[in-house]
Amino acid sequence: MLDGFVTSTGLDRYDHPYYQYRVHLRSVDANTTLVSVEAKISALYANEDPAKSEYQTLPSNGRLETDLQDRLQQALGGTPGPVAVPAKDKEKSLPAEQLQPGARASTSRAETNAQAELDAILAERQSIREKTASLQAQLDQMKASGRVPANRSKVGSVKRSGVGVMSRQNFGGPVIFRAQAEDEFEIIELASGWAQVRLGPDSTGYIQADELTLPSGLRETPPSAPVEKSSAQPAAPQADLGFSVSREDVTVFSGDWARLKGKKVLFVYAQPRGLLSDMGAEDAKLGYAKRIFQSRYRTVSQSKVDVEGVVVVFLGSRGGVAAAALSDIGQWIEGRLAEEAFVNRCSLDPPTEFRSMRLN
Repeated sequence: MLDGFVTSTGLDRYDHPYYQYRVHLRSVDANTTLVSVEAKISALYANEDPAKSEYQTLPSNGRLETDLQDRLQQALGGTPGPVAVPAKDKEKSLPAEQLQPGARASTSRAETNAQAELDAILAERQSIREKTASLQAQLDQMKASGRVPANRSKVGSVKRSGVGVMSRQNFGGPVIFRAQAEDEFEIIELASGWAQVRLGPDSTGYIQADELTLPSGLRETPPSAPVEKSSAQPAAPQADLGFSVSREDVTVFSGDWARLKGKKVLFVYAQPRGLLSDMGAEDAKLGYAKRIFQSRYRTVSQSKVDVEGVVVVFLGSRGGVAAAALSDIGQWIEGRLAEEAFVNRCSLDPPTEFRSMRLN
């Protein structure tokens, strides 16, 4: 997406680019106006450690500046076409002889319109920044002043950095902002695998319940009694298997596995937390996949998301894909399908990344 606009290389890790113009208009004489254009380009750099991901400024190659100056020249009545922009100051003068008859009279009006358009764009971006800053300030104020609920039994903390705080109960967002590890939120309600959290006096958001450390009194009641008896629902705290969810989305499964081919499924992307996790034992991947199957089954079953399976995509140098039909997951969780039989029904690709686990 950034190719052809910046001079930097190695752009694969950059996403969500933005650009902002800075335009200076200086009158040289009665017939000439000097236009100076600078484009500031920024994009989100996806670090291997999600906590270190941040927006970075990238050097423009002059294409955006040239494009805006061409548009200004056309608006002023000049002949359209490529215009060379000096790399040093990206300036270009528009002498009177380059303008068509009558263009001088419209110069001031065109400059005003161009500046008004830029001001509107800058105002919109500033509004978004202010909203984000306001939410962050509220979080910081709650931490600094101790404005946490007196009833600590309703406070949950975020397990890892980068967890999305959504504006609604939806895997795809929209995302209000991303919380950091150990951020604390007042839990208003737990429903359908989501926690509604308080962000401010008049604002709330939603976080997936399994991304929060919740007080025991706020844990959701299992959907049925067999879940309590199933080996898939251990009473002890779950061990850290070295993976975290980087993103989720609902789309059509385009793989070759006949059980889900062409059907809408929930994709969950699991990122290893480090080299040791990436090179970890196969049972960790299978264990983490089963954990995701279980948690997302509850979320999907209690929400309006229409999917027929869950696919866990493991990222890293030793990737892998584990897929299961929603009906099979339900039978396994409810105790009507043995764990080994359930795993045999799953699609594990490649099998060597998952199948060394000894099943009971």
